[in-house]
Amino acid sequence: MTELNETTILQEGLVKITNLRTVVGTKTYPISDITSVNITKQEKSKRPFLVVIGGILLVIWAMLDQTAQFAELFNIGIAIIVASITFFILAKPTYTVQIWSASGESNILRSTDQSYVQRIVGAMNQAIASKG
Repeated sequence: MTELNETTILQEGLVKITNLRTVVGTKTYPISDITSVNITKQEKSKRPFLVVIGGILLVIWAMLDQTAQFAELFNIGIAIIVASITFFILAKPTYTVQIWSASGESNILRSTDQSYVQRIVGAMNQAIASKG
């Protein structure tokens, strides 16, 4: 009978990849069940621009108000527009580690750090290749 020795390929944070298994947090994925690994990229959200529309409407409402009763809405609208654009600029895309197995596709990890996700996928591919 052949004895299997477990060798750690990568251990970083809550992720541990060996030649026999991948552990992400509390979930374990046997390498023997994984057929392929891939990275997908989800672009940053465009939702802040929906809030910009609300800010523009407040600014227009304040500008069209002849009584100056809603003048403070102008400043609020400008603040909303600036904050929404800032959130959009500062947002980062999300990278996901996807695995395929006999049971289908699973997203096992998400991060905004592309190099971290690439290291994990590289280590998992190394583990898959070592199973022969």
